[in-house]
Amino acid sequence: MKQELIELGTHVIRHAENLGATQVEAYLESTRTIEVKIEKGLIRLAAEKLDAGCGVRVALGNKLGVSYVTSILENDLNQTAQDAFSAARSSVADPDFKSFTSTQPSYPIVKGLFDTELDQIDCEQAVEMMTRAVQASIEVSGKERNLIEGGFTAESKTRVVVNSQGISVLSSETKAELEVYSAIGTGDDQCSSWEDMNSRNLAAINPEMIGAKSAQNALALRGAKSMDSGDLPLILTPRALWAVLGTGFVNALNARQIQDGNSYLADSLGSQIASSELEIFDNGILPGALGSRSFDAEGFPSKNTPLIHSGILQNYLHDSYSSTKDEVECTGNAIRSSYRVTPSIGASNIVVSPSTLTLDEMISEVKRGVLCTFTFDRPNFVTGELSAMVMEGFLVSKGEVQHALKNTLFGIKMQDLLRKTIRVGSDIESRAHVLTPSILVESAKITSGQ
Repeated sequence: MKQELIELGTHVIRHAENLGATQVEAYLESTRTIEVKIEKGLIRLAAEKLDAGCGVRVALGNKLGVSYVTSILENDLNQTAQDAFSAARSSVADPDFKSFTSTQPSYPIVKGLFDTELDQIDCEQAVEMMTRAVQASIEVSGKERNLIEGGFTAESKTRVVVNSQGISVLSSETKAELEVYSAIGTGDDQCSSWEDMNSRNLAAINPEMIGAKSAQNALALRGAKSMDSGDLPLILTPRALWAVLGTGFVNALNARQIQDGNSYLADSLGSQIASSELEIFDNGILPGALGSRSFDAEGFPSKNTPLIHSGILQNYLHDSYSSTKDEVECTGNAIRSSYRVTPSIGASNIVVSPSTLTLDEMISEVKRGVLCTFTFDRPNFVTGELSAMVMEGFLVSKGEVQHALKNTLFGIKMQDLLRKTIRVGSDIESRAHVLTPSILVESAKITSGQ
């Protein structure tokens, strides 16, 4: 199948060229997914899904057309190439388009992207892992009512990029995620939380730890109270930074948004935008990481790109289009969630360099402040404004964690969050494509009420 995908991609290129296309790109995927879902502690879904398809981009000069098909049969691919060609003929010319990615001298070898055990997992094994996670949560909650939800997903994917400019690359990758949500107790005494883990290696997924931690996180939130509002120190753990950095920071680095003036980081390249404590990279070649790959969605080699060094903004994130427009080197940040969509710009792995400071040591430095362990709110990447609910968090007083918090928010602009980061921890965790330790922000506006 793997070599067949290369051959099919090459066939699409030739067919579109015969129609009169100036340039052609074919992106093919073949994916096997195992999915298990639980509701109220019971298995509600266990399914295997197979998906294969192709997305085609055709250029007629600087006029672009796109199409996709949920099939890799030759006749269907021919029709998709025809549809993309027809779309290009009727599209408006884009003067900034020059070329798809051209032939590259070499590609990095990235270890840990494919796991044979994960590639071969079946529904029975997946159900067994989910059952173990549920049982671990129940063991922590004891006799209390525990409404458990969650799921397990395992994916094995082969992706291919072929174009008329000499690109012909293939990669096979696996990944898995297990998540458990525990809602313990009843009425005003009910508390709820979650835990998850994702990896490219099945052996790294620990169902017992995930299930138990979700229940422990929930129980820790009992007795939540509000607090006095004010401008106070704020500690953000990896579970909180995943949303803050993974979207609000990454989207602001998108070179296409920068070019349109839709980012709080516009005109900031080479400027001091952050504390010298922060060192941040976009590392697409980190072994075994979820966002790692040997090439991006356009076939450009992945790399480790410095974003913030000594507080100075070093790079924006580019695909082939934005880098050509700015006349700079491409950073290899074209992404596709599927062959069904066209490439966009996104991070590979956002990595914040850790220090040697433990979380307990960081907490001990705070006379009065907030420890936020989870928020799902994201900054506005145009203005940088962040108003976030402390969905899980605690009051810190005299260097110690006190009670859980309720009805509490924090507000800060991302520009200030970056500049006011005065401590970076050692407790680095991988949350999706963000690898970060906790950070201590000098001050944020804390609002809390009844």
